[in-house]
Amino acid sequence: MHPPFAIRVKFDLLKVGHCQHPECAALRGGGRRAIDFPALVGLIEHPQRGLMLYDTGYSRHFNEATRRFPECLYRMITPVTLPPEEELLAQLESRGIRASDIETIFISHFHADHVAGLRDFRRAKFIATRAERALCEKKGRLGRLRRAYLRELMPEDLEQRLQYAETLPQVPLPDAWRPFEAAHDLLGDGSMLGVDLPGHAASQLGVAFHADEPVFLIGDACWKIEGLIRDKTPSRLAYALFDNGAAYDATFAKLRALHLSAAAPLIIPSHCLTTWRERGGSRRIQRDR
Repeated sequence: MHPPFAIRVKFDLLKVGHCQHPECAALRGGGRRAIDFPALVGLIEHPQRGLMLYDTGYSRHFNEATRRFPECLYRMITPVTLPPEEELLAQLESRGIRASDIETIFISHFHADHVAGLRDFRRAKFIATRAERALCEKKGRLGRLRRAYLRELMPEDLEQRLQYAETLPQVPLPDAWRPFEAAHDLLGDGSMLGVDLPGHAASQLGVAFHADEPVFLIGDACWKIEGLIRDKTPSRLAYALFDNGAAYDATFAKLRALHLSAAAPLIIPSHCLTTWRERGGSRRIQRDR
């Protein structure tokens, strides 16, 4: 068994478009005005396993997948902005990175704002949790839309390239990560550890690793870091869209306890504007062509 986090990686946080919602939807007691919710993507460079992504954010494929009814309702309810310079392929190219250079994509969950760019990475293998996609695939068209799952965004060879985290070895997390106790060894070397964070979706892959500091990418287990700071969960209306409200609360409580701990990692929600403003924009990962 490899020691957890013995291998350090490089990490950059990218913003790949944003949508708008009233703040109160993500933070109970928040304002009613619409604010930006960035689609944050992790760019990771492993010293042996190469370049990896955590999610892909929005892409032009999202617009194509939401042209027709009823899928167009998704775009109407959550208006999306994706300037050309924020497109993921453009941001990677500006760093000297081709789509074919991406070896692995960790998928937090299969909601469209997290997977819209998967089809652009034809060589990458995918790692995700099983339950949410399995549930979505059993739904009809409206049921899939309610869960923000758009089949048109899925690569045709998804099954051949997808590995489920649950099939990978489980390892204990260091005491500093409590109340989270165990994770799946996603690469087999202890560098990238996957933690299921259910509630928002039936299953959701959080990824823990060490870069310049310990980092925990948590997808939509919390929408704004202010929620963990103030112990403010989303609005009751948001809960109506969650897979399981009780599971969400349990996951949120664990994340808040970790955030308040003495050795807390950098916890990054996938749509947190505050985190983007404080941590985004670095260029530690750059390749010369």
